[in-house]
Amino acid sequence: MKNINISTVLQIVALVFLIIIGYLTFNSSENWKIITSELEKANKELEISKDTLAITKDLLKNARLEFQQMKIQKDLMIHERDSLLFSFKRKNAKDWDELQNIKDSIQLTNDQLAKERTLLDGLFGLNQ
Repeated sequence: MKNINISTVLQIVALVFLIIIGYLTFNSSENWKIITSELEKANKELEISKDTLAITKDLLKNARLEFQQMKIQKDLMIHERDSLLFSFKRKNAKDWDELQNIKDSIQLTNDQLAKERTLLDGLFGLNQ
């Protein structure tokens, strides 16, 4: 039993010496400095990538908002055009039924126009 204890103690002491020697060798060598500098470079590149990603995300959000505004402006112009066409047709209507259909179409178009103007004003921040 004494042989096992002495053997275990000697193994532990040898392991501690190997760890100390390995640490001193690794710590004092150029490899440690190279690894440290590479890790610092990688950390800086990661920070730059994070900043670039945040900027790109903001630009994408702004582009999406701008696209939505342009889409609503396009719809607004289409409905204004339709409103003008229906107004012209109303002036040139030949009978009562045709006039009623045109008036209904004008009312529907004007309702859509009002909704889109409200949306557009909200997007541009005019309601605030």
